[in-house]
Amino acid sequence: MISVSRRLTSLALLLAGALSLAPVSADDVANLMSQAESARTTAVEAGASLLAPDAFALGDRALERARADAARGRNQDRVTRWAQDALAAFRKAAEAAGAAQATLGAALRARAAAAEAGAETLDLEDWGRGESELEKAALALERGDESGGLRRGENAADRYRSAELQAIKLRLLADTRALIEDARRQKVQRYAPRTLARAESLVSEAEAAVETDRYDTDKPRELALQARYEVRHAFQIARQIDAWRDRDGTPEDLILEMEEPMRRVAAEADVPIRFDEGPAATAGQILAHIETLEDNNQRLDQSLDERTSQVFALEQEITETRAQLGGVAQQREALQKEVRRQEMDRQRLADVEALFSRDEARVTRQGQQVILRLYGLAFRPGSATIPPGSEDLMKRLETAIRLFPDAVVSVTGHTDSFGGDRSNFELSGRRAEAVRRYLVEVARMPAFRISAVGYGETQPVASNATEEGRARNRRIDVLITPSD
Repeated sequence: MISVSRRLTSLALLLAGALSLAPVSADDVANLMSQAESARTTAVEAGASLLAPDAFALGDRALERARADAARGRNQDRVTRWAQDALAAFRKAAEAAGAAQATLGAALRARAAAAEAGAETLDLEDWGRGESELEKAALALERGDESGGLRRGENAADRYRSAELQAIKLRLLADTRALIEDARRQKVQRYAPRTLARAESLVSEAEAAVETDRYDTDKPRELALQARYEVRHAFQIARQIDAWRDRDGTPEDLILEMEEPMRRVAAEADVPIRFDEGPAATAGQILAHIETLEDNNQRLDQSLDERTSQVFALEQEITETRAQLGGVAQQREALQKEVRRQEMDRQRLADVEALFSRDEARVTRQGQQVILRLYGLAFRPGSATIPPGSEDLMKRLETAIRLFPDAVVSVTGHTDSFGGDRSNFELSGRRAEAVRRYLVEVARMPAFRISAVGYGETQPVASNATEEGRARNRRIDVLITPSD
């Protein structure tokens, strides 16, 4: 009897458990499959197929089984289990990929640069080795081996840099050489000898840069791209001269044709045309007009910031007045003080701007912080010594800082993209420190108020693809933060 009773009890419990399990509906399965598909898309966008290969492959296998079982009309519980496994795997893969992005950042940047140079399409051996090392690095990180991941990541970055340099040689430089040869076959040098010679010089410089420093890929790439531009420029000059000759044009026709685009720009800007003084006079007028517009725009931005601050203060005063009628006079006095402070800030900024020409420094403001971008402090290549002839500029820098008593000053150094990352960081830091030493030792400013840091090539303000842009990126910025 006891045995029969126990058996009946067990059957009853099993029956109750079975009845308590809600059946999985088709809508539930469809929703879960949709979540798994969405999680896969998120993982792909995070680069999980590259940075978390184990978890991503697991998710792909589970999702494929779920799709196959659903297509065959298999048990919905079975489909649900596979979809759940896929969802969990893809979420894990996306999370692991995010963590790997930070650890393998240098390798990923080197990979992107190599791909841009064409290393992948050229099927270079070093590209393949880089891919293999990166996969091993990702697997190591995924399995908790951080030191192994870092080591493999460094190996991958080296391989990718090597592949990029090979691609630059094989693709950019070889293509540019071929373009130059084509230009010579078409006798472009008859009409544009200086421009074509400039292109050849840039190619030679790029080839030398490739051999000099295998870790500095920016310089040969930019030089090669400049060379290609100069060759195309030479072709354009030759075509223009050919067209002019075909029309039996006179030198006057050619000059008038070249002046026409500048005339239209000057007319649009409402700038007086000075072609009777040569094209440089009109170009100077246009540049001065652009500089005025930039200055006006900067002042408008600053005025807008001040007005926004005033509106915020007024709204705060109104709110506080409504909440408590007492203390109105005190609130009004605080607002008046804020308005006076803003007026003082405007005057001090104008005083600083008056100290420098546009070629020497650009003066801007971000909130209460004043930024002096010292374009006129031109260090010699590789040098961190303040160049001779900069005494007057440094004196005016000292005067500008002293307009802000008790301010905290940060001197930041910056370079262009030519040179290795590490050497650029070191050079920019030494240049910033040279300016700091001047302010402390020569200008006798309190050392605790002045700091120096180098950012290398990481904060460009212009394109590194041109000489003018690189010159603007090689700079010292002085950030002046007034005390409260």
